[in-house]
Amino acid sequence: MNDNDGSTGTDKAPPSEYGDSYFLKRLGGFQEFRESGGRRIPPRFVKALRLARIRPGERVLDIGCGRGEMVIQPALLGAHGVGVDYAPDALRIALDALATHPAEVRARAAVLAMDATKLGFRDESFDVIFMNQLVEHFYPDELNAMLAETRRLLKPGGRLILNTSPNRVLYNMTYPIYIRNVHRVVCRIAELAHYQSYVIAPTLPIGPEHPRSEEERRQHVNEQTASELARTVSNCGYRVMKIEHWDDATQLPYTSRRLTIELMLLDALRSLRPFSFHWPLNKLFTNNIWVVATRP
Repeated sequence: MNDNDGSTGTDKAPPSEYGDSYFLKRLGGFQEFRESGGRRIPPRFVKALRLARIRPGERVLDIGCGRGEMVIQPALLGAHGVGVDYAPDALRIALDALATHPAEVRARAAVLAMDATKLGFRDESFDVIFMNQLVEHFYPDELNAMLAETRRLLKPGGRLILNTSPNRVLYNMTYPIYIRNVHRVVCRIAELAHYQSYVIAPTLPIGPEHPRSEEERRQHVNEQTASELARTVSNCGYRVMKIEHWDDATQLPYTSRRLTIELMLLDALRSLRPFSFHWPLNKLFTNNIWVVATRP
């Protein structure tokens, strides 16, 4: 990753990167979606709705709507939800999910193919705009263009809710200075004790750089810190109301009780759980950044 602009130095991922496998097997919340058609949502979306405080009758836009949960949820709350995406598979999945809901919900929801930097809506036509885990997928100039568009589309006092992951402080500072050294110690103790499992294994990363997946390397062209993102939003004419470092505190267990206990112990050491969910450690150890801003 480049030092200054947060880019991985690769071209932006084409729409084909975001296909059925991505949305239905890998993107967080896929299990809830597949079981409920968007009626049940993962903690990240619950968090977004809580921050947005959507009221009946409001118009809500979700940019990069993916499977469509944040189009469906406002419609279920009595608001009007609109989602835009550039990936054909996302639009098809979202439309299929919408089709499973009652007519009154479908009447308050729409999903459209659209360029996020050139949104074809009238000025001041939305009360709330979501950008959930979208920022990291757009280069800085594209992000600035997108934020200019959202400011145009929001009514005065309208709310912009942004969520990005990863937190570059965790990847670039906490991991190389602390986490990988914890991994080294754990691996050495396990080696001396001739102990190995799925959780505690020689494969625990100990390299100097955070072990991004190949998918992350292709798709994440603009990873952020909280201060960088807040500054960008402010420079685009918004009033930043809230900055929050956050992770889902729930821990889904492995099928094996022993592996679940191992994971909890390892996270207590390398991530200082549960203390790192709270200030000031959350700035170093949590991987989600939230920014809430309003249009003056």
